[in-house]
Amino acid sequence: MRSYESIFVLKPDLNDNKVDGQVERVKEFIEKNGGKIIVIEKWGKKKLAYLIKKNRFGIYVLIHFESAPGLVSLLQRNYKLNEDIIRYMTVIHQEMTPRAQPSGEGTESALSLIHEGSEQNSEGLKGTEEDSIEDVI
Repeated sequence: MRSYESIFVLKPDLNDNKVDGQVERVKEFIEKNGGKIIVIEKWGKKKLAYLIKKNRFGIYVLIHFESAPGLVSLLQRNYKLNEDIIRYMTVIHQEMTPRAQPSGEGTESALSLIHEGSEQNSEGLKGTEEDSIEDVI
């Protein structure tokens, strides 16, 4: 089973009960076809970047689930047939790997050089600023 993220945008004129019903409908469809829901996030009403089916706003819902690859095409067909869903997208979910931490020795010496250099520059600037102010007065 693979991990997927599916986001869909509902019509903005739906009330909370209808939104919950649509989310429940998609959740049941995924579970009925052998998928496992991990997380459901309702992002609420957001402004769209451009008009979609004469709508300026949409209600966003994100579903993170695990399933066999064949379920994705069935799910997208289900989205297409649903009149309340104006846009949808499903992608493979990949966990973000943490970036490798640099080794401790090289990092500390490089940071100390940068810090020392900035102190020297700031002192030099202060001296030139004071000199220029005294010349003006």
